[in-house]
Amino acid sequence: MSFPQWRTQLRLHEALVLLADGESVTRVAHATGWASTSAFIDTFKSAFGHTPGSRRA
Repeated sequence: MSFPQWRTQLRLHEALVLLADGESVTRVAHATGWASTSAFIDTFKSAFGHTPGSRRA
């Protein structure tokens, strides 16, 4: 695993923790370092197969 891949995995792990704590998707995206919410959602969906907001509904 390359450093960028490792860093993305770490950021996604932190995002999962924040989402489980009830933080909004936008707040999580910015808190974990993504430049935009849509970039975060795209990466999250690629990694987990669903959007970060899909479990809230």
